[in-house]
Amino acid sequence: MPVLVKRASILVVEDEAIIARDIASQIQAMGYESVGIASSSEMAMQLVAQHQPSLVLMDIQLNGPVDGIATAAVMRERFNVPVVFLTAFAADDVLERAKLTEPFGYILKPFSERELSTTLAMALYKHEAETRLRNTTRQLKALSRRVLEVQEVERRRVAIELHDELGQSLTAIKINLQLSQRLKDQSLADINHENIRIVEDALKQVRRLATNLRPSMLDDLGLAAALQWIADQSANRSGFSVRFCPVRSQPRLAADIETACFRIVQEALTNIARHALAHNVEIRLERDLDRLVLYVSDDGCGFNLEEMRARAIAGDSIGVLGMQERATLIGGQLTIESSVGSGSVVQLSCPWRNHEEVH
Repeated sequence: MPVLVKRASILVVEDEAIIARDIASQIQAMGYESVGIASSSEMAMQLVAQHQPSLVLMDIQLNGPVDGIATAAVMRERFNVPVVFLTAFAADDVLERAKLTEPFGYILKPFSERELSTTLAMALYKHEAETRLRNTTRQLKALSRRVLEVQEVERRRVAIELHDELGQSLTAIKINLQLSQRLKDQSLADINHENIRIVEDALKQVRRLATNLRPSMLDDLGLAAALQWIADQSANRSGFSVRFCPVRSQPRLAADIETACFRIVQEALTNIARHALAHNVEIRLERDLDRLVLYVSDDGCGFNLEEMRARAIAGDSIGVLGMQERATLIGGQLTIESSVGSGSVVQLSCPWRNHEEVH
């Protein structure tokens, strides 16, 4: 199915009707969509609010008390829409006022079609790049804040478990050792047996704590064994069926790839358990020439992909940001497909690197 690319839309703000229609005609001939023509500041603000254009081509001299420069300042603050000025005036004071609105271009009349085309293309590209940078910066700030929060929560959890479980065991052993010195009539074998039982429980607690932090099998046995383990753990805890399909005769992958894949699957399974109401989940590892492809799919209730992306950009979907960041760090791409009522698919594609290969 072909991907439909939305055309950039442009609003023309020009109080000379003939010139405005000519500019709109040129814009459409260049392949852009003309969303209308405004002859005043008030009309321009209404059309921007209604159509949310990709760019505004703004004449500085407009009918009414508010000129194009003042209008552009309000548009940038309220709608974050890029503005390219059109003017027949090149006076220094006009240029200085225009600079304050941070325009994406400044075209002097009369202008050629090539000049207009080049200015529009550069303005749209610059605005798109700035938007991507702003979204990325916002996501990184949210991710950094969340990393610190998760770090503190994890430290608190480990501290509590060490104090309440391991600390209690060690205290009990200490008491038993002190009692063995004072109670000469009590069997030393009984006390030793109790100490051994407490030490065994303490060792189980330490192993469980270490496994929760990072499964040792990820380092010892590799990604396939670790994914099979987490699949079984998730199925037992959450009640859905998990099927794991590894790569046949899979060699050990580079450590950073194995860690990223494991954490991405871990986050995906956590999200499925929390939100998906799924019955069946499938984890697949495949090799496509020189790339590793990882899939996590479910038959749950799905979700609105656009809303999820908006939450991720705003920093409200930290799990998704974390998965995307892990994918980026290993040179991969993470894609998520879902729609309400039809489940979801998380896919990671990254370069295949074996454990022996030098980074």
